[in-house]
Amino acid sequence: MDLIIPFKVGDFAESKSFVVGFRGAWFRSKINDMRVTECGHLEYYLEYTDYTEEAHEWIEVFQKNPFNPASQKKESSTSSQIMLRPPFPKWYRGDQVPEHFSKSELIASVGHTWKVGDCVDWHCSDCYWTGKIVKLIGDDVVEVVLVEPPIGEGGPPHQVNPKDLRPALDWSIIEGWTVPLSAANGKRWYAARLIHPKSGIEESKTDGDETLENMMPTSTHKSPDPTKRGTHGSRKRQIAPSELVQLQPLDTIKGSTAEPERPSSGTGARRYPLRVRKPVKNALLQQK
Repeated sequence: MDLIIPFKVGDFAESKSFVVGFRGAWFRSKINDMRVTECGHLEYYLEYTDYTEEAHEWIEVFQKNPFNPASQKKESSTSSQIMLRPPFPKWYRGDQVPEHFSKSELIASVGHTWKVGDCVDWHCSDCYWTGKIVKLIGDDVVEVVLVEPPIGEGGPPHQVNPKDLRPALDWSIIEGWTVPLSAANGKRWYAARLIHPKSGIEESKTDGDETLENMMPTSTHKSPDPTKRGTHGSRKRQIAPSELVQLQPLDTIKGSTAEPERPSSGTGARRYPLRVRKPVKNALLQQK
């Protein structure tokens, strides 16, 4: 089956990396050029918009995770991953979803306060780290663990401000945006739902705390444009914490690009107009 890559020069996107120190994070980017190499590989020339001194770089659109032995098998049909996805959809709390918005706009809604087991993205050092909530400490502090290697950097829990969290979403060329399955204490649920205004369809249950037996998907919705597609939440892997990596505050990770309404940090952290990423191994993600 032929796949149409829904990105062109000038588009904003989120990108990821398999470089140690950056695994499991999404960086806001802009596509400034594209090319096909002599080997037939499609590459995009990315600008990391949150890091103005970061050198632009060519990245291969489809890559194998070098830390995942299964992906290195030539016979594996799922060995390559797409390293880009569209800008993250706007998202709202359930009672804040606007009555009117763009007819082509997909939005996400979170109907409850964060709870243990929710799959989330943590905004730290101007990028988003995927993980899940493992403990609620107070109104302004929760503990989050990052996705374990080889997908992410893993490590012990990090105490973060809930204002720095957004719901975790997955994206693929075929299915578009989907909601990963959250889990805790033997129960599973979807921490967000996707709403496609064109059809009024709301997808992915939120607060049900339903067991796996009751979570069989019942409907799927796909838009002609995969960048705006929303589908019923699919069952995803559960993550466990493992070894830790640290990012330094001034020159840590590469940045990400234009997400329409990203959560504010709420911590009063200084903003540095000129930043460049540097991978740092065997250290702890510093709190902002």
